[in-house]
Amino acid sequence: MNGLFPLDIGIFVVGAVASFLVGANNTATSLGILVSTRALTPKKSFLYTALVSFLGTVINSKSLEGSVKNLIQSDYKIYVSLAVLTIVSASSVAFYLLNKSGIPSSLSQMVYISAASLFLVSQNEFAIDWVKFYVTAISWIVSPLSAIALSLIIFRSLKYISTTNSLVIQMRFYRTFILIASLINAYVVGANAIGVLVSVGLVGINDYYLVATVYGISSAIGIYVSSLKPSIVVGFRIAKLGYLGASSALISGGILSEVFTLLGIPISITQTILGGVIGLSLRNLSRDVMKQLIQVTKGWLTSPVISAVASLAIYGVLKSLLGL
Repeated sequence: MNGLFPLDIGIFVVGAVASFLVGANNTATSLGILVSTRALTPKKSFLYTALVSFLGTVINSKSLEGSVKNLIQSDYKIYVSLAVLTIVSASSVAFYLLNKSGIPSSLSQMVYISAASLFLVSQNEFAIDWVKFYVTAISWIVSPLSAIALSLIIFRSLKYISTTNSLVIQMRFYRTFILIASLINAYVVGANAIGVLVSVGLVGINDYYLVATVYGISSAIGIYVSSLKPSIVVGFRIAKLGYLGASSALISGGILSEVFTLLGIPISITQTILGGVIGLSLRNLSRDVMKQLIQVTKGWLTSPVISAVASLAIYGVLKSLLGL
């Protein structure tokens, strides 16, 4: 047993806890729309979302293997392990606080901004792959804006198609699309959002299938235990879009999320999907919609700040305990 063993186990355990919290937050949009539009019963919605998210983690998260593992670089493994443990711990704290408030939040923002914050005070103890950082940061802007535009295009296309069919056929059509799009999004959450955490876990335990399996199970449990409140916020208070609007929002988010996943870019899936929701909500910008958009925006803005501040505090404490 070497001196890094406690840090490595700590990274693995905290990553599993973070996967639990991500399962609760990042599936909130697709799960909420499934329930609010009654495309599936609540019981089946939770079951299918948990199962598909687990499969996404085990099957496809390998494309994100280097997203955090290769982001932080140093000749001394202890500084890499210390930084990663600090970042994932701080992100877990921010996720927990926002989950308690019913606010879906962005994992990649927390992780990457926390890493940059630590670098600024680390006294050259480790380096950051700034190309990877900037590409990911740009995706936080590009993905939701693209989702807004794509959701409106898909909405108009589906609306045109629906006018040529009877009401019964329309309902079947929309329910099928909502179900397919929701499951695609659940799969991408496992592949991308949990994939980022798998990359974290690999810093501690270098066994992809072990880490991916444990984190996938942890995320599935999180979906069952803690995702109700965020789902209500997104599904019932924001996504009052009906079948046509919900289909458009989820399809646009699913397409873009999958594209970024295949490119190996850890995007904010929550922001991408909600970008589509926001784009369609702007067609009927009621007072209630505005209130909830402001609430979610506050979560997006405050979550990186909370995680960055927590990272600085935790990093200082851990360095003192280790005598570094």
